[in-house]
Amino acid sequence: MTQNKDDNSHESNTAYTIEQQVLVNRTLFYQECMYYDILEVPRRSPIEVISKSYRRLSLQLHPDKNKAPRAEEACKVINNAYDKLSDTESKHLYDTVELPNIEEHLRQRNRSHSYPAEAEQNAQNQTYCNHQQTFVRPKTYFERMDEDFVKFLLLVGIPILILLLYPVISYLFSSNEIFMLRRSGVYTEQRFTSVRRIPYYVKKGYQPSNLQAYHDLENNVELKYYRNKNPYS
Repeated sequence: MTQNKDDNSHESNTAYTIEQQVLVNRTLFYQECMYYDILEVPRRSPIEVISKSYRRLSLQLHPDKNKAPRAEEACKVINNAYDKLSDTESKHLYDTVELPNIEEHLRQRNRSHSYPAEAEQNAQNQTYCNHQQTFVRPKTYFERMDEDFVKFLLLVGIPILILLLYPVISYLFSSNEIFMLRRSGVYTEQRFTSVRRIPYYVKKGYQPSNLQAYHDLENNVELKYYRNKNPYS
């Protein structure tokens, strides 16, 4: 008779309902960063709504009231989520990040609404609290700012830099030329070819070293002049 009472007492201490097991599995099913989903409240809910839902869930998941497997672990998940969202600064930072897409997670949610044994197996296979499956860490506000700054540099900064450096680069390459068709930089002394009177500019005081160099200079001036006038010839 005493043994039967002890057995009944043991059963009453370990018995749990399907609803209790499902609640445990649902809590453990979410990724640890899904604080609003864990607490069953809409995203960016005020602290009053969060606190009310937390009190309800913490009572339902307390190991003294819920004897389902891993209830204590689920209770810790609830506490952690509430700690993050009850702190004003932490909540504000969390509300600014982009969470991973949870559409697939929510689609699988109803799979846990079954018999206790099957629900327990689903919890072991699907829970993200054990980090069995990986997920992308949400990007913080500052990380997104860095990405936007890099895009800005690529789209705007680099073209501006090229425009600023172009005159310097042109000067460096042109400074080794003997003549220019337009007045530019150190090419300030204007001269004309002897036959066609094409104007060109040389460095102040420049003189060809010999007659052949003089003829080569005028030929190059005329060649460049007509090429510029008709670049497709």
